[in-house]
Amino acid sequence: MSADPCYTYGPQELCAWKVAPGTFWFQTTDPRYSRKLDQRQDTRRVGVTGVNHYRRTYEMRGNWRKVKGIVRRYVMATNDMFSSRIPAASASKIAPRVRTAANRKGANLSEVCK
Repeated sequence: MSADPCYTYGPQELCAWKVAPGTFWFQTTDPRYSRKLDQRQDTRRVGVTGVNHYRRTYEMRGNWRKVKGIVRRYVMATNDMFSSRIPAASASKIAPRVRTAANRKGANLSEVCK
């Protein structure tokens, strides 16, 4: 995927990086992801870090496609919505600046923009 040896994929709660050809490490700070990785047959735990901070590291053999698919699937499954933090645009704030066929009849653009 990337020639950069420091390249990581995923959010802070679950990220992965390549440590050797065909070998990847996952690191998680969330117990939900840790439980899922513990249940997998193709991963093994290689480290638990922290006294007051939860952090576990797992190793998996595979390729970038497999790793990215796992990260995407786990993050989307536990958050329910991948883009839940993005606020929706308010149509009422946008509409007065847009000239449409409905507001063209009998009104000038200067009147619509007021």
